[in-house]
Amino acid sequence: MQRPRFLERFLDVDPSRPALRLDRWWTYGALEGLGASVAGWLAEQGVRPGDRVAIQLDNGLDLVAAHLGCMALGAVRVPLNRHYRSAEVAPIVEDADPVLVISPEPALFPGRRVLARPGSGPARGDWPTPPEDITALLFTSGTTGRPKGVPQTWAMWETNLDALARRWALAADDRLHLVLPLFHTHGLVLGLHGTLLRGASAVVGPRFDPVPPEGCTHVYGVPTFYRRWLPAMRADPAPYRPVKLWVSGSDGLPADLSDALAEVLGQRVLERYGMTETVMITSNPHEGDRRPGSVGTPLDGVSLRVADGEVQVRGPSVFGGYRPRADPAAFTADGWFRTGDAGELDPDGYLRLVGRKKDLVIVGGVNVSPAEVEAVLARVPGVVDVACCGVPDLDLGEVVAAAVVGEVAATALDAAAQALSGLKRPRRYAFVGELPRNALGKVQRARVRAEIFGG
Repeated sequence: MQRPRFLERFLDVDPSRPALRLDRWWTYGALEGLGASVAGWLAEQGVRPGDRVAIQLDNGLDLVAAHLGCMALGAVRVPLNRHYRSAEVAPIVEDADPVLVISPEPALFPGRRVLARPGSGPARGDWPTPPEDITALLFTSGTTGRPKGVPQTWAMWETNLDALARRWALAADDRLHLVLPLFHTHGLVLGLHGTLLRGASAVVGPRFDPVPPEGCTHVYGVPTFYRRWLPAMRADPAPYRPVKLWVSGSDGLPADLSDALAEVLGQRVLERYGMTETVMITSNPHEGDRRPGSVGTPLDGVSLRVADGEVQVRGPSVFGGYRPRADPAAFTADGWFRTGDAGELDPDGYLRLVGRKKDLVIVGGVNVSPAEVEAVLARVPGVVDVACCGVPDLDLGEVVAAAVVGEVAATALDAAAQALSGLKRPRRYAFVGELPRNALGKVQRARVRAEIFGG
C-alpha cells in the first residue's frame, strides 16, 4: 500500500521543526519516531493495516501517540468521547468492531481487548494508506438516535484542509492553541491534522484553558469556551490581543457574545460551519467581511444549495455514506448530502443557519426557529443561558417552550418576546440550573424536550 499524499507532506517537513507541545515540545522528526514505535507495538498486539482501533483517552501524549501509531501502521482509528459511559460506547463498539481498545477504563468494554495506554515496540513506520483510503471512523453524537459511523478518508481531509488554509491564511509559522477534544472532527481534523499538514505547530492543552500560551497565533473554540473565557478577557485583554485568528464552530455564536468578543479582542471571532460527514462546508474570510450570525460562504470545492429550507452539500470532502448501517435517506436522489440543518442564503452567498430542520417548531402550520427565539430571550438581563424547543399543544399542534438558566422573571421574558410575532412567543418556561449539552457544548434539544418538558 502506498502512502497517501497527506502523509507524505507531513513526513517531508523538516524533522527539526517544532510540531506539538505535549509533555514537552516534540519535533516533526520525533513525532515520526513516536508513530513508528507505537506502530510496532500495535503490530505486536496483532493489529494489521485496515484493522480498527478504538481510542478513548484524554488530550495529551498518549492520545497523540495512539493516533500516530495507527497512522504509521495503516490502522483505522475510532475516536471515542472520553466522557462516554457503558451505554454510550456500547452501540459504537458494536458497529465499529475494533480489534483493540485503548482506554484506562476496561469495564466499559466487556468482551473486548482493552489496554490502558499505547506502548512502544520495534519501529514499524510504513505509513501506508489503509484499505479504501479510510483513516478514521468517527461516530455522530447520537443525540437523536443511535450514533452513525462516518468513514473519513485522507482524500477528504487533504482537499478540505487545503481549502481551509487558503480561506484562513494558515501558514507553517502559525501556532495553534489546541484545547478542543481530539475525539471530534473539530479538534482531530482541523486542529491536530490541520497543523501537521501545514508543517505548523500546536500547543495541546486541557479543555477550557482560558489563556493562550505565548507565541500562539490561532485559537479554535466553541461558543461555550468563549462564554466562559469572556470575563477573563475583559479583566485583562493583554494575553489575548496577540492572537491573529479566533475561530468558533460546532454551534451558533450568539450575536451579543460576538459583539462583546469583538470589543475585547479588537477583531470579530470568525464563524464557520462543518459536520463530521463533510468536514468544513463554509467559513467567513480571514480578510474581508466577517458577518456575525453568518457562517460564511462555501469553501473551494464545496457545492451548496438550500432546498426546501434544508442545507445540502456535495463535493470531494463529503463522505460516501454511513457504515456499517447505511442510511439511504442521507442523500437526495441527485446525490446531495442532506445536512438536516435549516438555512438561508443572502444575496452575497453567505449562509445563515436557523436551526436543525427537525428542530423547527411547527406552530399552527408556521415554522419557528428555536434559535431566533433564543436570540431574543438571551438579551434579557439576568438570562445566563436559554434553549427553546417545541412541546405538544392540542390547539396549535406545537408551541414554543423555553428552558432558562438565570435569575429572571417570566414577565421579563414575556415582555422581550413581544418583539416576536405571536406564534413565536414561548407559551411555557422552565427555570433550570443548566442545560443539557454534548461534549463540545452544543445544546441537545432532544434532551431539553424530554428531560425538562417531558415531551
